[in-house]
Amino acid sequence: MGSFPWPLATIQDVERRLWLFRIRKLPKLEIQDRLWNVALSLPMVVFLSVFFILPFAFVFLYAFGFYNSSYQWTGNFSLANFDSVLTESTVDLFTKTAYVAGIVTAMSLLFGYPVAYYLASQSTERREFLLMLLIIPFWTSFLLRTFALMTIFHENGLMNQLLEAIGVSREPVFRTRNLVSVIWAETYTFMPFMVLPLYATLERMSRSSIEASYLLGAGRIQTFLRVILPLSLPGIMAGTLLVFIISMGELVIPSLTGGVQYGYLLGNAIYERAGQSPGPMAALSLVFMVIVTVIAFAYLRIAGREGLRL
Repeated sequence: MGSFPWPLATIQDVERRLWLFRIRKLPKLEIQDRLWNVALSLPMVVFLSVFFILPFAFVFLYAFGFYNSSYQWTGNFSLANFDSVLTESTVDLFTKTAYVAGIVTAMSLLFGYPVAYYLASQSTERREFLLMLLIIPFWTSFLLRTFALMTIFHENGLMNQLLEAIGVSREPVFRTRNLVSVIWAETYTFMPFMVLPLYATLERMSRSSIEASYLLGAGRIQTFLRVILPLSLPGIMAGTLLVFIISMGELVIPSLTGGVQYGYLLGNAIYERAGQSPGPMAALSLVFMVIVTVIAFAYLRIAGREGLRL
């Protein structure tokens, strides 16, 4: 083995010069990176400022009485709008809405998890085709899909006619204008919002953990409960939050499928107050946002800390 052609002192001197060069260039690179990040995020900041922060600021001002019912500036701080909102009827309405949203979320998870698991286990070509089938309903109008559901599952709709034709039942099995119809219509509509986050989590899951579970003697059910389900917790949390929050504020589906009695949920109450006076509407909207935000943060904190202990 021949000796290294450079003296040790020369190598150390080169390393020291390179280190000093990096230290001198580092602040400039950091400043350039920060400026570039600011430039890239500027369109989104402007978009959120115009379409989220500014409307939310007006909701806040209307709720606390800075604008009157004639949409004129008063400058007076008042809690009168909250007095008309924080009533027993509002609590009952929020409980009813949370009940519907909770069942819709649970059913979406129950039916959506097997779909997401099946998608994640397929080959790449077949997976893309199945994902396209899952997304196809989004290509049509949301209102059109709701009317299609009512046409199919109405008392005189196609499903009841089919069941009567094949002799299953002469009485209508499927009905609308009740709370059950609101729940299944929302489940059908919002289930893709559960499937897609679950699929993204399951598709990235390491197969080595599943194989190790099988090698250690665990069966399919135990592997699912002990390995797959806990590893899919991020997708479950994301999907349940999406479906629950969207279901809490839904307006169209309860109005069309639930009718006057069963379709009056929190979103309908906010919409009704908007036509009467903006102050109570803004107060109810603000209370709704605060409660849903608290529920979401509590859910994330508890689920993130405890996980799925099975």
